[in-house]
Amino acid sequence: GVVMVFDETADLRQTLYELSRFFAHESCGKCFPCQLGSQRQMEIWDRIAHDGGARGTDKQVLLDVGFTMTETSLCGLGQTAASAVLTALQRWPELAE
Repeated sequence: GVVMVFDETADLRQTLYELSRFFAHESCGKCFPCQLGSQRQMEIWDRIAHDGGARGTDKQVLLDVGFTMTETSLCGLGQTAASAVLTALQRWPELAE
């Protein structure tokens, strides 16, 4: 696990993109929930952080993908890859709105 501390100037959308990019890169590709889910998370956060913001369904897709990854991935990486995204959306839902 890891603990990250931010002040009020942190760009959480950019941070979530970077975390998603890390997990997409680290996924071994053995199971589809992690392979496809981490890639999809990264694509959505890239668009939110760099290309005009969220679309109408992005938040729900991130929640659905995160739940699927957590429940069905074969290894610990896939089971925890969505944790930061799910926690952030629970605390700050406006990040993906």
